[in-house]
Amino acid sequence: MKAKGLVVMVLALFLAAGCSSMSKRTKCACVGAATGAAVGATAGAVIGDMGKTHDNRLGGGIIGGAAGAIIGGITGYLVCKEEPKPAPPVKEPPKPAPVAEKIVLNGVQFDFDKAVIKPEYYPVLDEAVSVLKKHSDKNVLIEGHTCSIGTEKYNLKLSERRAEAVKKYLVQKGISAARLTTKGYGESRPIADNKTKQGRMMNRRAELKVVE
Repeated sequence: MKAKGLVVMVLALFLAAGCSSMSKRTKCACVGAATGAAVGATAGAVIGDMGKTHDNRLGGGIIGGAAGAIIGGITGYLVCKEEPKPAPPVKEPPKPAPVAEKIVLNGVQFDFDKAVIKPEYYPVLDEAVSVLKKHSDKNVLIEGHTCSIGTEKYNLKLSERRAEAVKKYLVQKGISAARLTTKGYGESRPIADNKTKQGRMMNRRAELKVVE
């Protein structure tokens, strides 16, 4: 009986040790094989006892253990289901970069030889005030321009007065004067043909540009 127990123990430990790092289904096969080996070895040894010799008991245990391991392993493999592999983590798409808001400030036009803002342009400048209050970190350059009628020296001064008129309006509406810079360009930067009445009217203007 000692030989029988030794065979059972050796077979069980051998099979269990080889299953430690395997998948679930393979482990089930190993456990089944170990169990079958133990049962088969015991049964084989019992049958071998009938032969009344040590060799019969040992041989019966080995043969029974081997047969039990094969049958138990196959049974365990078929019965046990493999664990499903975990789904790979879903990667979140990168967040789009924030789009900088485009600030558009419309300019105004002046009558010939004037630096007085016409009432029709009050809503335009009021909109500029609203935008500048919303973006309190932005500064503005106010550029004054003229048509080509008159001397360059006179037109330069006139363009400066037009820029200052716009600045004064914005300050009166609550925009800090420290955020506003004025510059006159005279007739040097036309946007239309000074040879036409329409073109000259378009050139008599003040433009507001955000300073980044």
